[in-house]
Parts: sequence; structure tokens; C-alpha cells
Amino acid sequence: MIEVKELSKKFGDHWALKNNSWEVADKRALGLLGPNGAGKSTTMKIMTGLLCSTEGRVLIDGQDIFLNPIEAKKKIGFLPETPPVYEDLSVSNYLDFICGLKSVPKKSRKAHVDLSIEKMSLEEVAFKKIGDLSKGFKQRVGIAQSLIGNPPILILDEPSVGLDPHQVYELRNVIKALKSDHTIVLSTHVLSEVQQICDDVVIIDKGEIKTKGSLNQILTEMKGGIFLEMKVNSCNESLIADLKKANGVVNVKVQGNTLEIYLKDSIDNLDGFAQLAIKNNCGLVSMQKHQTQLEDIFIEVTKG
Repeated sequence: MIEVKELSKKFGDHWALKNNSWEVADKRALGLLGPNGAGKSTTMKIMTGLLCSTEGRVLIDGQDIFLNPIEAKKKIGFLPETPPVYEDLSVSNYLDFICGLKSVPKKSRKAHVDLSIEKMSLEEVAFKKIGDLSKGFKQRVGIAQSLIGNPPILILDEPSVGLDPHQVYELRNVIKALKSDHTIVLSTHVLSEVQQICDDVVIIDKGEIKTKGSLNQILTEMKGGIFLEMKVNSCNESLIADLKKANGVVNVKVQGNTLEIYLKDSIDNLDGFAQLAIKNNCGLVSMQKHQTQLEDIFIEVTKG
């Protein structure tokens, strides 16, 4: 389990983080999201002991990262935005070197290297120089080094940056598979990736938390998990009022003669909404059901 408690970081006169608190339960994946400069990488560097906080605490399975750094760091595998690889080494030699850095006993090193190579599907390049690998394989090697020592917690900063769509798809499946054995904190700008991998989300902007919670909770409570797009010939206040009072409606957003009707749950029978448009003499043109996307929430809470 990871607990971030009232975390703040100040650089000179600038607060990069302001009083952030959140947690991740065991074997769940959390997406740490925000625009460039929001404080995501600063948070991850504090979580891994690379930076000191100005205020607040980070607990890794109950161990304070600053008061008990060695015990806490034993539980963490970290992939920074730029993978910390040595390009002159082969994949297997590099991972063996990481075993040494993490004090893995010599008799166990081969097993740890082999397991990391297997988990990241690196068998075909295990004896190739890292410098000769594609960007996608280098990212996999970066994650493989974070798995050495079998830490219960993985902190991954932009693991899919610079990858092509095929590589993103493959890496996404790999990270999803890791959830069964690890608690994961993932920072990325690819919001569809978060929606497919993560159980929980924290969105920060200018160092402050804008929203946090389970992904399903955020999608449902902020806008409704499902919304209807209703187009009418002419919109009036009585239609808007009736829609807002309708059962299961969370919110109604109006843009000219187009209405977005946000719902708590999926509704198969849309006749009632159509009847409201007819009743209020608005002239129904079309009605279509959509799934709310995380991108909608992200834009809403970080638009300033």
C-alpha cells in the first residue's frame, strides 16, 4: 500500500506541490495525471526518495520513505521517464548488474533476471546490446530493471512516451498483466491507456489535486458514466428543466440546440427522453448514447 499524506514541495518561491493526499491499495493501479508542469514527476521523485518533500510524508507499505529509506526502497521498482539503461551492455548483463545494485544474493540473480525477461517478453533480445534495440524494447528493459528483486510496488513515469501505436498496445498489455502481482502508480498523457489499465485516478494541476478516487466513481459522479446527445430544432427552458428532473439524470449541458444529458447508469429505453422533447415542442432531430471518457473529465478539471 502507498500513502501520500499532505505532501508539499517548494522550489524557491514556487510551490510545485501543495498539500497532496491520496493512497493506493495493494495490487491496484493508480493513474497520476496532469498537464505538463503539474507536479507528477516531482511527486514520483519524492515517493522514491530522489527528492525530499518540504512538508508531508510518503509511506511505502507502512515505511516512511525518509525515516526508513532502505526498507522503503526495497519495496519499490522505479522507471523514470528516461530509462536508466547502459547501452553498451546486453539486456541480460544489464539486469544482472541491477541485481547487484539491489543486493540480490548471487545464487538468486539468474532466477531474478530470467523472471524479469519472461515478464517483459524480452527472450528474443536477451543477449543483444541495449543500444541496438528499438525504443519499445528499451522501454521494456527499463520496466524489467524495475522488476528486479520482485518489489511489491512499481512506479512508472511515462512508460509509453515516444512509442508507436503497436508498441503502446503491447506495453499496455504487459502493464495490465503486472497488476496481478504489483501495486502500480502510472504517470502518462495517454488517457485511454489509464482508462484501460488503472483502477484509481489522481488528477493534479499546478501542484494541487483537482479530483481523485476510483476511475468508475470519477466518471460517474463528475459527469455521469453515460451521456445522451440530443439534438432538437429549438431548445427551451422547460425542456431543460424536465430533463434535469428525469430519473437517473446527473446533469444537462446545453450548447445551442444540442443537449448532453449525463446519466448515472446506462438506459436502454430512450423513449421517455424523446417524449420530453416532443412534449415541450422542441422538435427532436436525433438522439445518440455515448460513454463518458476520462479525457472529458481531464479537460474539465484542468482547463483553468
